[in-house]
Amino acid sequence: MTVPFKGGRPIAYTPEELTKKIIEYFAHMEDENKERKLMDEKLRPFTISGLCNYLDIHRDTWNEYSKKQAYSDSIKKAKATVEQYVEEGLLNGTLSTIGAIFNLKNNFGWVDKIEVNTTTSSDQLTSDDISSKINELKKKQKSQQSADIGGL
Repeated sequence: MTVPFKGGRPIAYTPEELTKKIIEYFAHMEDENKERKLMDEKLRPFTISGLCNYLDIHRDTWNEYSKKQAYSDSIKKAKATVEQYVEEGLLNGTLSTIGAIFNLKNNFGWVDKIEVNTTTSSDQLTSDDISSKINELKKKQKSQQSADIGGL
């Protein structure tokens, strides 16, 4: 059913219809993968692109739906299901490590973290130690300058 939408292309699905079709997609994929397991074939992964193809919509349309409050919950749940599938495939080795990491970073906002410890420890220099080191360097600099002048 096409729903009128003022100011542009008609919306292909109501929120309820979209939710129903999303559930159908995942059930369809589960059924297809059961058959593939029996025939010892590779499983088809859950993907947003696959879901869009199943819904017969473009990915841009999917992104526009995600901006609308009435659709956001269904879309968030669908994305979480795909993300879970990719994450589990990464951890259990059924998906390519590089491909899964690429997918999680580019489609789900995952990032590599590098933790930097910025705390100080007691073995670091105190302000008195620093002042003493500065004074030593000044004395060395003066004595070197004196030696340089005397050697001219």
